[in-house]
Amino acid sequence: MRTGSERLDTPPPAAVGPAAAQALLAAGACLLDCRSAEAFAAGHLPGAGRLEAAEFEPRRAELPPRDAGVLVVHDVPDSAAHAAGRLHDLGYARVHWLQSPLAAWPGGLAERGEARRLWRPSPFLERIAPLLPRSGSVLDLAAGSGRESVWMACRGHAVHAWDHAPEALARAEALAAREGVRLQPRIVDLERPPLPDPGTHAVVMVFRFLHRAILPWIAAAVAPGGMLVYETYARGQERFGRPRHPRFLFQPGEIATAFPGLRTLVHEEPHPEEGPILARLLAVRDA
Repeated sequence: MRTGSERLDTPPPAAVGPAAAQALLAAGACLLDCRSAEAFAAGHLPGAGRLEAAEFEPRRAELPPRDAGVLVVHDVPDSAAHAAGRLHDLGYARVHWLQSPLAAWPGGLAERGEARRLWRPSPFLERIAPLLPRSGSVLDLAAGSGRESVWMACRGHAVHAWDHAPEALARAEALAAREGVRLQPRIVDLERPPLPDPGTHAVVMVFRFLHRAILPWIAAAVAPGGMLVYETYARGQERFGRPRHPRFLFQPGEIATAFPGLRTLVHEEPHPEEGPILARLLAVRDA
């Protein structure tokens, strides 16, 4: 099962006026319009994504990353505050809401285009994507709600998404459908042997999951010339939230030696002061 990160001290959402809201957007915050689809179509702010508060839980794969800054807007400020509170309950630490109606924002309802995509895959996956094979199948292990799976499918890959949770795979399939692509989902508990034969794939991906007993099995799923993308939590993450147990945390330098049959291309273990603490690896099986 994927392990989510939960901050120990998450500040509550903060109300902001138009000037402060514009500063947040200029600094890179995501703009989330939580009005109905009909209201959004009638006019919205440039660059806004749209999702109603009632949809946050069932469609949470479409929300921004939990470490992103988010500005929530609505025609009714109290509704924006309510939606911001729902995000806070889901673990978002940098949430603000517009305390004035959208109509009070100069030109705030002038845009008529489609909603912007709010979700994104792991920034590590985005960054190393130019190094990955451009064709071939992808196996996403512990795929969860499917952001990485769907993103790779949008790039033209046939993606096998495996996870133990049917509800997570259902969200992944729904996200894929809304993006106009398809996944090949499979319910597999990666912590309970015997595991099925994974075949071999051009790309094998693992995000936010660690079960050391299957690391050789994961490596064997990488085809000759294929690549392994691995990113999960490392020791030190316990200071910031889940996961805290050592069995779910790579030790310093461990990921670099975990796959001796593969050649390392990228190895990173950043320790930002604000967390999360992650270990990242891109490795290739030479043909």
